Amino acid sequence: MRVLTKTSLYYLLVSLVVFAVGGTVFYLSLREEIYDEVDDQLFTDKENIIAYIQKHDRLPNVTSGISEAIHVREADPENLVMEHLSDTLIYSTYDEEDIPFRKLTFTVYRQGKPYEYTIFKSLMDFDDLTESTVLAMIWIFILLLVGLVFVNYYTNKYTWRHFYDTLARIKEYRLSHHQPLMLKESSTTEFEELNQVLQSMTGKIHSDFLNLKEFTENVSHEIQTPLAIVSSKVELFMQSENLTEEQAQMLSDMYGALNRLARLNKSLILLTRIENREFTVEEQVPLHRLLQEQLTHLQEIISMRGLELEVEEMEEVYVQMNSGLTDVLLQNLLNNAIKHNHAGGSIKVLLNRQKLCIRNTGEAPQDQPERLFGRFRTGDDAVGSLGIGLALVKKICDLYGLLPKYNFKDGEHSLCIYFTK
Repeated sequence: MRVLTKTSLYYLLVSLVVFAVGGTVFYLSLREEIYDEVDDQLFTDKENIIAYIQKHDRLPNVTSGISEAIHVREADPENLVMEHLSDTLIYSTYDEEDIPFRKLTFTVYRQGKPYEYTIFKSLMDFDDLTESTVLAMIWIFILLLVGLVFVNYYTNKYTWRHFYDTLARIKEYRLSHHQPLMLKESSTTEFEELNQVLQSMTGKIHSDFLNLKEFTENVSHEIQTPLAIVSSKVELFMQSENLTEEQAQMLSDMYGALNRLARLNKSLILLTRIENREFTVEEQVPLHRLLQEQLTHLQEIISMRGLELEVEEMEEVYVQMNSGLTDVLLQNLLNNAIKHNHAGGSIKVLLNRQKLCIRNTGEAPQDQPERLFGRFRTGDDAVGSLGIGLALVKKICDLYGLLPKYNFKDGEHSLCIYFTK
């Protein structure tokens, strides 16, 4: 949820709570004032009746109306009501409904004889006033709330414009562009401090990236050259005629170790380049065609290992990737299926618009399946395995939003690349 929407919702909730509490307090206060006013009128009428009796020595005339009525009757000396306030409902034939009244019952004496007076005051007018007042307040609150929400939303939107501009520029920022992060100045202190921190941080990251890139290029050049020289010298020694069997074996081990070191160096450099997102050129790559080419190139090795290749499905599939990395992805998947197999085993290939699956027979993995995509992790002790092939697969998949999944079931390894997560 966006911060502006969240802020507006908070304002709305707080306003609703304040209005509910304030409205309730206002209604109770208004009701209390109305009752006090009606009670004052009732007591005034009582005093007038008592004063009239004292002055004229007779009972005043009783009245009966829509909003007010006075009833009088002889009181029971054993059950006198000296003064009592209460509410009651009286049916009105005019309105055809019960109307709320406030009544005051009291006893007065004339010539030593008690009389019970009951004065009725209608609350209808006051209820109408309360209803109209509350209704007016509700409309005022709605208009005020809508205005407050809109004003708050657009005010915050204007205030936060620099933040969203900064966010958009950060999303578009790429280290591979070799340009510093440029942000607009803001009059808001917090946003300006944020921009300064981001520019300082991205500047440091950009500097580290360039240093790492330069280091990778230097390592690629400086290590490959001596490795090639040492490898060629060892190869020349191996061609000597006066070598003993022990010396030949030692030279063969050295040559294998050098080749493994050279391949490891290339793989690590490739991993670093992928992590640095140096492969920016993308195109619609015909995955089915590249896969078929890889299978053709590896057919001889597959036959030499005594493996059976089965293409279960091969649809035309195009993916938006770097063609070089696509080749690396396919090579590592197929090489992994060949290395971690056994004589007389099989390799099954399936390619459709949803996924690419490579399945091969082999021993159960010695490591946990979720850890096989880490560096220097191997499922078994395959000879010549660097333990970095699946790490390259994972990095390439992460780069292009692909989802690799591994499974082992019934003596068969299954490694699938899903094109949509």
